[in-house]
Amino acid sequence: MKIDLVYLWVDGSDEKWLAKKNIELAKANKPPVKSGVKVSRWRDNDELLYSLRSVEKFAPWINHIFIVTDEQCPKWLNVKNPKITVVDHKQIIPEDMLPLFNASALEIFLWNIPGLSEHFLFANDDMFFGNTVEPSFFFDETGNPIAIFKGRHYINIRRRQTQWNSLQVIRKHFGIEYNLAPKHAIEPYRRSYVQESAQKYYDEIILPSVTPFRTEDNVKRTAFPLIDNALGRNTITMNWRVSKKRIVYDHKIETTTRMVCRKLLWFFATIFGFIKYDSFDKKTFIVTFLKLYRPKLFCINDYGSFEGKAKFLKKMFPEKSGFEL
Repeated sequence: MKIDLVYLWVDGSDEKWLAKKNIELAKANKPPVKSGVKVSRWRDNDELLYSLRSVEKFAPWINHIFIVTDEQCPKWLNVKNPKITVVDHKQIIPEDMLPLFNASALEIFLWNIPGLSEHFLFANDDMFFGNTVEPSFFFDETGNPIAIFKGRHYINIRRRQTQWNSLQVIRKHFGIEYNLAPKHAIEPYRRSYVQESAQKYYDEIILPSVTPFRTEDNVKRTAFPLIDNALGRNTITMNWRVSKKRIVYDHKIETTTRMVCRKLLWFFATIFGFIKYDSFDKKTFIVTFLKLYRPKLFCINDYGSFEGKAKFLKKMFPEKSGFEL
């Protein structure tokens, strides 16, 4: 199967882009959530450059790469590479909904990218392949996605409004309460599934999410894989494992007891060194953890100084890729 990869990218230091953002911020009808207007949301530390190097090193089977931007393009990007296409927001989002500076809004339109394959992966520019990975890691033998989540008690998720909104859509239509929260990881999707859900639940997913900046009314893109799971057309796994077999989340048999037992298994497996991570992300970036676990996927969140993280990325991916000038 052909599997494409989609990135969102922005250069928050671009003066033209900044002027447009500040105009929209001044006239925003709904107050943005504080985390939605942090400078780190749009800061560019060349993460995409190293993420593309990780693609070439660990996932060379990727068919095509789409970089979704707002009238921008990385200066170092080799746009003549036949595997790269830069996509502007105007190509995938109705003009009357633009401009958008809200990743939650942009992500729910990715299925509309011209030429996007049925099977695709989505990544933010601070997400990386950390080890050799095959297509079977993301899609099962029938071609359906294998989505990675983390366990989170339903009450705790309530504190994160956009995650809670996503769960309420599922609860309303399917009567399922998922004890899950999204991971910062490269995610698999089927274009036809996302398009179907976006159109069917337009009033509950698309409309409340299309705001210039993040608000508490937004619905996260993770509503899509949860809908797929409720319909039996994907598999949800945890981001860690104790053996070679991945830990599957089954909402049909999920209970509080199972959740507690799973947390205990993770705790003791970590203590005794039996844990393995498929995906790893921490707000406090610790290089030692990545060297220890060598996860298939990892994310570097933009918190605090980026200097140490940049040194790590340069050391892990020192070779220039074919995606660079």
